[in-house]
Amino acid sequence: MNRQSFLKMNPAQPFQVMYWRPKQISRRWLWAGMLASLAGLFAVEWWPQQVAAPSPQLTAAAEKADEALRHTKDLRIAQGHRALPKLDPSGSHLIGPSMSMVTSKLGSLESKQTSINPNLAAVVVRWLEQAGVEPGDSIAIGASGSWPALNIAVYAAAETLQLKPTIVLSVASSQYGANSPDMMWVDMERQLRDAGIFPESFAAQSASLGGLFDRAAGMTEPTREMLELAATRNGIPVLDVADIEDSVGQRMEIYQNASSDQPYAAYINVGGGSASIGGTTGNACFSAGVHRSTPSDQEVPDCVASRMLAQGVPIVNVVDAKQIAESYGLAIAPAEMPRVGQGSLFSHMTYRRPLAAALICMTWVWMSATVFPRWYLRMTLHLRRVFRRSKRTANALPKQVEWMV
Repeated sequence: MNRQSFLKMNPAQPFQVMYWRPKQISRRWLWAGMLASLAGLFAVEWWPQQVAAPSPQLTAAAEKADEALRHTKDLRIAQGHRALPKLDPSGSHLIGPSMSMVTSKLGSLESKQTSINPNLAAVVVRWLEQAGVEPGDSIAIGASGSWPALNIAVYAAAETLQLKPTIVLSVASSQYGANSPDMMWVDMERQLRDAGIFPESFAAQSASLGGLFDRAAGMTEPTREMLELAATRNGIPVLDVADIEDSVGQRMEIYQNASSDQPYAAYINVGGGSASIGGTTGNACFSAGVHRSTPSDQEVPDCVASRMLAQGVPIVNVVDAKQIAESYGLAIAPAEMPRVGQGSLFSHMTYRRPLAAALICMTWVWMSATVFPRWYLRMTLHLRRVFRRSKRTANALPKQVEWMV
């Protein structure tokens, strides 16, 4: 009978579906196999294992940052500094006051609290590796006094990778940063070098006053004198700039003079300095992370970062501590100092391979028994006979013993 004759004799009905299953397999067997497969799938999906990251440099950078953070805390305690639980719940002593004579602008308290995490140094290491930086390379750093903990993370990453930094700072700080007149970032940097935590080569080559137009515009004359004194007491030359363009030009000249024998492998910006990254507008163009080109859909302000990109130098923008923490599984405004090794960089979740292999084998056996029941039953009976035969052989007495009996 051909196909047309069969269709005439058996006209198809709308939504008619034909099902088939082997007669030897009961519904209980099918339901049991399905439930067992689903249970195995859920076990593999919801019971993964944690695997440590193979890079020892991530842990080394975090440990160096942890050492620097704890040393700075001890210095502040020795100076009689009090950590207010409302502002500094982790007791880091790296949260500055809400207002002081050297405060340049408003700041986010939650972001400053989040930045005090030694594991951020591992994030910077990963970014530098993504930028193609290798041990021994020269890098340029533009750091702000507003983010002392992020500065420590950058310095720790640079030392771990054995890099040669050229550093230009801005002295003033936003709220809750290094804005205590008796302990600003320029003081912290020198203290960390004196303690041997960071090498002498990590001393800043120069510093601007920071604040509006990078020259503390709008601040009182006593405040400007206080900022200049902070730089000079730590042996850092102060830039005398007229405006942002002048500050960018002087900073580029410092970087170029310091890298006459070796080009920079990366430029690291910390914070939202107008001369370094273009302020708020610049950070809107360059999010936290690595950048190799300027965004084509946005107008990038003239700054050191944009000029470095024009020269082919990748940018590592260390800004927005909350965004970084959310991206790498770090705590937001932790109530206590995070331990080294926390975060997704140090470990990742993966499936348990033995469990997945067992599930695959079980599913294969179930499918073979369902599709080829006769073959499966024959194989089972054959194995049972072989097992019984081997059992009888094992229990049988030797012939010599049988003869004796």
